[in-house]
Amino acid sequence: MPPAASSAPPGETGGDVGEIASSPRFGESPAGPLLLSLRLSATVEAVPRARHALRAVLAERVPRAPVDTLELLLSELVTNAVRHSTRGRTVAVAVLRRENSIRIAVVDDDGAALPEAGDAVDLLDEHGRGLLLVEAMAEEWGSYPVPDGKVVWCDVKTVE
Repeated sequence: MPPAASSAPPGETGGDVGEIASSPRFGESPAGPLLLSLRLSATVEAVPRARHALRAVLAERVPRAPVDTLELLLSELVTNAVRHSTRGRTVAVAVLRRENSIRIAVVDDDGAALPEAGDAVDLLDEHGRGLLLVEAMAEEWGSYPVPDGKVVWCDVKTVE
């Protein structure tokens, strides 16, 4: 059976990521019901764990969601959070249902600089395309600082 809406994989807790992700800083309207809240070790294993949990909760709660797009954008945001985590402890993920979209929010402990999508990268560069993908595929995206780091979020339009 897929994980419950606010559950985390065994041994990991959601903490307060849902509260951070649904804060008014996301915009003028409430962010919506929390579908998934995870706190993961800031390691490469965080990316497939987050994808698996996302796919399971969407299959149960939002069957018509654009799962492939959401998985790709979640992967990019979690990868960036793991890569830029300064203390290497944890990253947190929240997925929220909005009226016509799904919001993904990722919290990490690197508050030094807020991300920017930037310009096109050299074809031989190994990094630098993640936020370009997020910018191209999300309805909108953004970031803001929190006391111990930053939140990077994106909205993906759903089909009703």
